[in-house]
Amino acid sequence: MQLLLDTHTLIWMGTQPGRFSSSTTVLLEDESNVVYASIISLWELAIKISIGKLDMGNNWLQDIQHFMRENAIDSMPIKPQHCDLITNLPLHHRDPFDRMLIAQAQYENLALVTADKSIHQYDIEVIW
Repeated sequence: MQLLLDTHTLIWMGTQPGRFSSSTTVLLEDESNVVYASIISLWELAIKISIGKLDMGNNWLQDIQHFMRENAIDSMPIKPQHCDLITNLPLHHRDPFDRMLIAQAQYENLALVTADKSIHQYDIEVIW
């Protein structure tokens, strides 16, 4: 199975792993599954840090990249096809970062790991 982490789930993996259901924890820890974090999540974190909504320390990028390496989390780049797919997504969700994650999950056929209930309205597999 291939999983894409929502930004909050990437953070929770490192700080609050108890927030996940036991079945989600099993999926995230199963080495046969491929787990991705999107570059869009790093962009979202950078913006939230820059406007003071989030404090992850001065070395946040190095820390998160180290965490991703240690936990075998691959980076998901943003492709032009992901951007194109957004133009056809219904406006159930207006957050641009989440819309990109939804488009990536659809285009790449990934299950999105998220606690965001509004994402269930899209034609993607949601894991929580």
